[in-house]
Order: sequence, then structure tokens, then C-alpha cells
Amino acid sequence: MTWLRAPFFNRPYLKLVVMSALAVNQLWVLLENHGMILRRPGYSDFGLYYLYARVGLHQGWSHLYDAAAQHQEWLRVGGDAVVQWFPIVYLPPLPWVVVPFTVLPLPLAYICWSALLVACSLLTWRLVAPRYPAVDRWTALASMLAIAAVPYALLLGQILIVQLAAIAVAWWLLKRRQDSLAGLALLALVFKPQIAILLPVILLVIGRWRALAAWVAGSGLIAALAVSSTGLNGFHEYLRRVGDAASAAPQFFVPSDLTLAGFFGRGPLALGLSVAVVGLTLVAAYRNRRSGPALPISCALAGSMAVTPYLHSQDLATLFLAGGIALTGGLDRWRRWMLIAGYALLLAYSYWDIPGVGTVLGALILSIEIAWLLALSIVPQSGAATDRRLAFTEEPLDRSA
Repeated sequence: MTWLRAPFFNRPYLKLVVMSALAVNQLWVLLENHGMILRRPGYSDFGLYYLYARVGLHQGWSHLYDAAAQHQEWLRVGGDAVVQWFPIVYLPPLPWVVVPFTVLPLPLAYICWSALLVACSLLTWRLVAPRYPAVDRWTALASMLAIAAVPYALLLGQILIVQLAAIAVAWWLLKRRQDSLAGLALLALVFKPQIAILLPVILLVIGRWRALAAWVAGSGLIAALAVSSTGLNGFHEYLRRVGDAASAAPQFFVPSDLTLAGFFGRGPLALGLSVAVVGLTLVAAYRNRRSGPALPISCALAGSMAVTPYLHSQDLATLFLAGGIALTGGLDRWRRWMLIAGYALLLAYSYWDIPGVGTVLGALILSIEIAWLLALSIVPQSGAATDRRLAFTEEPLDRSA
């Protein structure tokens, strides 16, 4: 039985093997169910980004939200045989950043865009994952790929990946007191503001004024450029589209089992619960401000995901990032178990195609988001778990000192 004492049967290696198997299985399931996107990249989300960048270039940015202009450009690129057409709900900066890719044919543009997203994913992993020991670092990568939200977002070419990388960079900069640069990194929130809508408020709550000021200044400039490019009529049309999406209109394919509004509707009850969750998020962030930026940012992401008007299933990757950042703050054992439970729910949601199961899992995911905020509000994290924190430092501890 001496083979049982081999290094690969130690607990860290077993975790790596299990998570790697789950990651490979998830990639296989994804290709089985959605591999068609690789053959028809116009059916990815990037296909829509590409289309709307062309609308701005060829029809004028003031017609970005003009359905007739969108339809005309859609026909020019080949219609439904090439790109699926959905009502646009993206802010102008997203088509702006895709403009350089429109000089390439759509399939080649998709490949280049996907390479950018893979680089952003690896950057996020490198910043958040533990550096020592190496087996934990690779387990973190496998864990990231094991939940459907991450590889699915990559396959779709989702701008979400860029935004999550920007949040990870901002957290890394905040740790090093480079607040102004962190605020500039958070300008990426303009792409999908609903998944981290509370993050700027949390910067105010924890006293990171320079980061907030940089974000406000940069966001104000972007907003001015966006409104000037689309005009007030275009801005009003955008607001109307967002209202449709928030109502989970079928054409947006928005699941209704991931947010408070999805469960409780748009009435006073959902509004009251949302206000309560926002308040809970602020309290949790404030009470943990002295432990560093990790836990307040984790609270901001969890709270945002609960109260946002709408989410897509791939947006659940935000919760994985929230958990990863929280772990770098050094957590008590019972809070680490909460994160493990949350991760298990994300894994389960990755295979939720049994009727009715998605709604139950959505409710459980919401519940653990709120439980996480409650836990950090009632009992703030102490400076404990020093040995745990060492796993996330940039250099190994010198035990000879």
C-alpha cells in the first residue's frame, strides 16, 4: 500500500486531479452543446459587437440604436446566415473598442478577439490565484474552467471577461495603494455596469477617495463622448432598450432565476428587498474596510449580482472572481466553507438542464450571496488566518528568519 503515500495521492494533488477532470468535462459539454459557434462565429456575442461597430462606422454613431440602421447593416454582413440580430443594449464604448477588429473578416476577427479574452482570463488567474504552492495555483485555474460560466463566456466572446480582468487589476492596484490607477482600471465597468454596479459606492464607503475620483472623472468623460456621439434621441432609445432587457423580454434570453427582481417581480417587495441588500452590502464593506480591499470588493460584487435588474448565466463568473478575491483576504474556516458551498452551487448550476432545478439553484445562489453579506456584516473579518494569507503573498515566507 506504499503507493497510497505517493505525492499524487496527497490532498492538494487529488484536488487538482478532480478539478481538472471537471474542467475537461465542462469543456466537452460546452463544445457538444454550443460548438456550432466555432463554425459560425457570428452567432457569438462578439458577432453582435462586430455588427454594431459596423453600424456606427457605416450608418453613423447617432444611428447606433436605430433599428432600421441596424437592420440595413445586418443585411450587408449576410443576414441571419452570418449574424443573429438582437436589439442592442450595449453602451457606445463597447462598439468603439471593437472598431479595430472590423477591418478583419468576421471569422478572423473572432479568433483575434478570443485570443484577447484568453489573455485577460490568464491575467485574472495570475493576479488572484495563490502563487505558492504551484499545485494550488493550477487547481485555481482548473476550478475556474470547471464552472460553465467562464468557458461559455469565452466561447461567446463576452466582454465580461475583459471587465472581470479590469476588476482584478483594480483590486491588485488598491492593495498597493495605487488608487488613481485602480479607478482608471474600473472604467471598464462601462461595458456591463450591472454586474458590479455597487463597486464605485463601496470605494466611497471604504475611503478610497482617489480611486473613486479617478473613476468619476473618467466615466464622466466617457459619458459625455457617448451622448455627443449618439445624441439625446439615441440616449433615450438606449434607456428604452435597457428597460426591455430588465423586464426579461424573451428576445434577450435573460434567465429570471438569478436576481431578486427575477423572483419577486418589479413591485414594492422586490424594491424593498433590493434596498435592504444594498444597505447590507454597504455595512459589510464598511465593517471590513480595515482588512484591506479584498473583502469590500467581494461584498460589492455579491451585492451587485443580487440587486441587478438582469443577468445572463455567464455573468455568474463574477461570483467566482468575488470568491477568489475574498480568499486573498485571509478568512476564518467557516467563511471559507461558505465560499466552498457557493462554488458547489455554481458547479451544480453548470448542469442545471433538468426542468425546475435551475430555479431552485438560482434561489440557493441568491441565498448564499445574501448570507455572505450577513456573515461579514455581523462578524467582520479579523486579522486572523495569517498562515492562510501567506499562500497569496508575492514571495514565499523565509522560515529561516
